[in-house]
Amino acid sequence: MLNRVFHLVLCLAGVAVLAVAAHAECAAPTQSGLIMCFPSKGSTVLYPATIELAANSGGVAITHLSVYDGNVKVDSLDFLPGKLVDFAIKNGFHSITVNAWDANGKLYQAKSSFTVTGFGVGVCARGGSTITLCSPSAGSYQPETGVPISAAFAVGVKRWTVTLDGKALISSAQTGQPASAPLQTGAFAPAGSHTLVISAVNAQGVTSTLTRRFYTFYNLDCNPKTGACRPGITVVSPSGMGESLAADVGTSFRVQAEVTGNPKPITKMIVYLNGVKVQQSAGPGITAEVNTTKGSHFIVILAWDTAGKLYETYGNVNVN
Repeated sequence: MLNRVFHLVLCLAGVAVLAVAAHAECAAPTQSGLIMCFPSKGSTVLYPATIELAANSGGVAITHLSVYDGNVKVDSLDFLPGKLVDFAIKNGFHSITVNAWDANGKLYQAKSSFTVTGFGVGVCARGGSTITLCSPSAGSYQPETGVPISAAFAVGVKRWTVTLDGKALISSAQTGQPASAPLQTGAFAPAGSHTLVISAVNAQGVTSTLTRRFYTFYNLDCNPKTGACRPGITVVSPSGMGESLAADVGTSFRVQAEVTGNPKPITKMIVYLNGVKVQQSAGPGITAEVNTTKGSHFIVILAWDTAGKLYETYGNVNVN
């Protein structure tokens, strides 16, 4: 349980951060210092990673905290969060250093290294062609409420346009950046099959076109104003597990979930732990008893309906 909880969505240098204060599951070190309990060293977690921290500062308040990915500073806070969800830490391997200072100027430091996977798509690197499309990958499944689109363009590209299922999505004229700058955006695309087309004109006036087909799945999303929700999977247990925040559990725990709002009957559900199937049911609900080791793990829950549409939810668990 949380001793004291408050959620802050901060925008620091354009990076969204979710911070939760004073978490009891990450025990402070017995001697003066800072500890990073999770993600556990060497683990693989789904984007975004939940960093759990605790400090023994002898009762002196922590007044500043900085997070470094390698040698790059990615975030700063003016307090010590129990949980820090950092959306700047994208897919890939990361060596994280957290520096914290107390009111007397004393420095505390914690380090860990782990791998992030999932939908944390970063900036696309320019390739050898006029258009390089890093995301979505061909034939992949993406969340319908936020398909990550990441592309790069050759030096000298004058303009480009992006269409989704034949409808204009975005163009270089709308970005306020040079046409050769990388593109990172998102799009809503209802569960099913979709076609993304990017056309770009190079310095010589030659038009290049790239076409990419991908799929989307139902991922439960509700309108905060109306309360109306898209179909998806609701996680009943572990309590607190979500796509943006890890849950704290013991080495034995229950995964329970159900499909809600499905337009067609559900035919199958599967629970995966770290990519390994642990339970299957005919749906629309599923329960799995999980036994695993201490450390960071990830859960993916899938469901299919009679129309062949996919439903998905996922999250990380920190096993104490």
